[in-house]
Amino acid sequence: MVSQGGRGFFVSLEGPDGVGKSTQAASLAMGLRAQGWRVVAVRDPGTTALGEVVRTLLLDAGIHPPPVPWAEVALFLAARVQLLAEVIEPALADGRIVVADRYLDSTLVYQGAGRGLDPERLAALHEEVGAGRRPDLTLLLDLPAERARDRIGRELPLDRMEAEPPAYHDRVRAGFRRLALLSPDRVVEVDADRPPADVARACLQLVTARLELAMAGTGLPA
Repeated sequence: MVSQGGRGFFVSLEGPDGVGKSTQAASLAMGLRAQGWRVVAVRDPGTTALGEVVRTLLLDAGIHPPPVPWAEVALFLAARVQLLAEVIEPALADGRIVVADRYLDSTLVYQGAGRGLDPERLAALHEEVGAGRRPDLTLLLDLPAERARDRIGRELPLDRMEAEPPAYHDRVRAGFRRLALLSPDRVVEVDADRPPADVARACLQLVTARLELAMAGTGLPA
C-alpha cells in the first residue's frame, strides 16, 4: 500500500527514558514497510547532518557546565526545524508515512515538566519558527518508573538526559501522562511493561487501525 495525493501520515513515538522507544520505532517502521507502506524513519534530534551534531551536543554527559534549559530548547528547536524542512515535510508531501523517534512532545515534557519551563511558551515558540506541526498519531510508551530506571541502568554509559536524577524522570513520566489526558485523540498510551515483541504488535495494530480510518475518511488509497 502507498498513500498518494500529497497527504502522508505522521506517527511519533514518545515516552520516558528506558521504555524501549527507539527499539519500537524501528520495529514499527519495519512492520509498516512489510505491509507495503512507504516509510521514512527519523529521530529527533538527529537524522540530518545538522541534527546529528546537535544531538551530540545535547546528550554528551561530558559537557560541563551543561546547557541551561533555554539553551537546550534552542538546540532542540534548531535540529527540529532542519528535520522538518529537510526530511519530514517533503516525505509527507510525497504521501509517505513518517515514523519519528521523539518529536515536539518530548520538548514540551522534558524541558516543560522536567525543567520547569512554561509548556505554552514552548509550544508558541515552535509555532513562531514554523516547527509547530503535530503528528497525526503519537504512541506514548509507558512503564513503571522503577522498571524504567532498571532498564536505563543496564545501558551504560548513560547520556546526559538518562543520567538525570530519579525525581527528574518522575516529572517527565508525569508530564507525558498528563499530555495523554490533554490530547486523547492524538496520544495513545501503550503498556511497555511486557515483552518487546508484544509491544511491537500493539504499536503496529494501533497505527494500522488509524491508517485505515485515514484511508476511509480522507481518501488515502491502498
